[in-house]
Amino acid sequence: MMTMSTETYSQKAAIYALLGRIFISELDRQSLEALQEQQISSIFEKLQSGSQKYLQDTRWDNDQIEQLASDYCHLFILPKKSGMSLRASHWMTSEESANLAQLETIIRGLDLDSSVIDASFSKLPEDHLGVLLYFVSSVYQSDDKEIQKLGTSLIQLSLLPWILRFNDKLLSSTTNPLYLASGKLLLEVLDFEEVGEE
Repeated sequence: MMTMSTETYSQKAAIYALLGRIFISELDRQSLEALQEQQISSIFEKLQSGSQKYLQDTRWDNDQIEQLASDYCHLFILPKKSGMSLRASHWMTSEESANLAQLETIIRGLDLDSSVIDASFSKLPEDHLGVLLYFVSSVYQSDDKEIQKLGTSLIQLSLLPWILRFNDKLLSSTTNPLYLASGKLLLEVLDFEEVGEE
């Protein structure tokens, strides 16, 4: 098994936090400004042609931000229309879902930075994709090496059983370059997790 450096843990934490922000709720102006940074938008462009132009050339006035929020709502908040629930339990078999029960126990047992796991997340189900991504990010950001090492196990428990089904549906349900690129980035980082375990 590969041993990861502190820098690798930090990089992975940043990617999971970025994805967590994209999937947790509609994006605000501040979040969009962060996504417009050259380094971030160029990563998205490598995964989804047109996403950099979309992020950097769109005039992000109130109407455009509202349109992006509407895209999010139609994709993820109205799942009866799109079938795109952000809850892991929606995508998992009953056997896979049973393993999620372990997650709450693990979360309570870890001493994590409460500024990363925002109090407002308590309004969302624990198996919400955005919450799970932020949680993995906070594990990788921990100063405790033993907690950091739990990241891959948590991903195997909470994301890998269902994320391919979710992502296939996402990629066929939207034309929005940001959400297409985000789905592809999520797959890329999870592929890296699996390679890192070999």
